[in-house]
Amino acid sequence: MILNWLFYIVAMGMLSIGAAIFAQRIFVVLFIFGLMVPIVSLFVMLFLRGRFLATLHSDTEMCHAGERFRFHVLVTNHGWMPCWHVEITVTNEDVLFLDGRRMKTDTAILGKSQTRCDMSMDVSHCGRLQLTLRSVLLVSPFGLFSTHAKIQNAVSVFDVYPDEVELTGSPLRENPYAYIADEEYSTSRPGDDPSELFGVREYRPGDRQNRIHWNLTASRDTLIVKELGLPIDTSTVLLVDFYELPRKDGEELYNTLMTTVSGLARGLIDRRKIFYISWINDSGNAWRNRIETEEEYLAALTQMFEIRPYAKTTSVTEQYASRFASERYRNILYVTTEIADTANEGIAKMRHESNVTIYEIVPKTETGGVRTREDDVRVQSIRVNHVRDDINAE
Repeated sequence: MILNWLFYIVAMGMLSIGAAIFAQRIFVVLFIFGLMVPIVSLFVMLFLRGRFLATLHSDTEMCHAGERFRFHVLVTNHGWMPCWHVEITVTNEDVLFLDGRRMKTDTAILGKSQTRCDMSMDVSHCGRLQLTLRSVLLVSPFGLFSTHAKIQNAVSVFDVYPDEVELTGSPLRENPYAYIADEEYSTSRPGDDPSELFGVREYRPGDRQNRIHWNLTASRDTLIVKELGLPIDTSTVLLVDFYELPRKDGEELYNTLMTTVSGLARGLIDRRKIFYISWINDSGNAWRNRIETEEEYLAALTQMFEIRPYAKTTSVTEQYASRFASERYRNILYVTTEIADTANEGIAKMRHESNVTIYEIVPKTETGGVRTREDDVRVQSIRVNHVRDDINAE
């Protein structure tokens, strides 16, 4: 806008000089017209002010890393005068790394109408992103004055999920030595255990007669059968440490970490394994969710996106061993960007007879693969941006 004013001043100066030297009527007319330009522009801005409303809308609440996220801005003109130059500015900020990117676009809008401005951006890594509609600038004719439209729904937060990595094998190892005392039953699927009732439903052809619930059948005047409980094995825990990451390549490390976690979790769900997933919450304590379905995992994932990185002086394994000291597991899966001393201490306290596998995220320049430590802990190195290859390594 400063350049527009400089151009206007230069043009008016040239017109005034032309009118003084050549004494031509055309220069006088143009000079008078030039004097009217800022007055008309100011009048237009005063009229437009307060008559425009802009809102930010996401076309979807989530997407996956590597996809294109689409959103739009709706601009409504409640007045009869059009605006031919509307500048829209939106910022995209990574909630975890606080890195922002500014996006701009221009549009026009007629009187008494609404225009939709579609925008999009590429998302390269998972996490929580925040879109903010920073400004909607209404520019007057000739660009000498401007005013801002009112903004509602200025902020939209959405989650970017990790890539879906398919496991070619099970992340669990058979372990007949770990004794699990408690038996649980599924809350979403029936089974064949007569000691636990899952629910009741109407009779379907092929149902066994010995499962008919005669009392309910008599009261409802239709055949009702019992669905029995399904014993489940919750003897697996997936632990995640969100350590502080370097600013350089930190986003890639975090993305690889969460992609590894997602691959393991989805692999367990696909194999109908019930497990716990645990991390350190903002209070510094080990928090866990019981995961049986895809929906439960996605709910846990959105909670993990809120976690701020912490120092390596603590570990989820240490906190978990303290809070759930009496629990035993057949398999412990631990995902981290660095195997800290506190993590090893926690594993030693909670492992008992468990099989332990550590998935360590390492730079892409290092070598992936599997090694077994002296304490019989299996360490699987996952190189940055090589999860698909390294997570299935033998």
